[in-house]
Amino acid sequence: MESVGGKIKRGREGEQIALEYLLQRGFKLMERNWRHRHLEVDLIMEKGGMVHIVEVRSKSFPAIVDPLESVGRAKRNNLIKAANYYVLDRRIDSEVVFDIVSVLFLPNGDYNVEFYT
Repeated sequence: MESVGGKIKRGREGEQIALEYLLQRGFKLMERNWRHRHLEVDLIMEKGGMVHIVEVRSKSFPAIVDPLESVGRAKRNNLIKAANYYVLDRRIDSEVVFDIVSVLFLPNGDYNVEFYT
């Protein structure tokens, strides 16, 4: 079982991998780990005139829970609240979409990235 410190390190590594993945696909970084009080958005990206609120999920193989299922109702509600604060604070007048990037770390040191929009 992975320690708490190991999970935090793995999470940061997953966020960096997700960021590089999105940048390679033409996204532009607007914010990283944006916070409003207790709410946080991992990545806020822009592409094609749309703002992407990105939740990054890092898992080690074998993952018991699917990345989409791991974003529960409370997390989805918090992402929506955070996005609303961000849009109001930055006076965003663009379409906002929610995405998930899953980074699955494999035993051999490689990883798989999946993008859900």
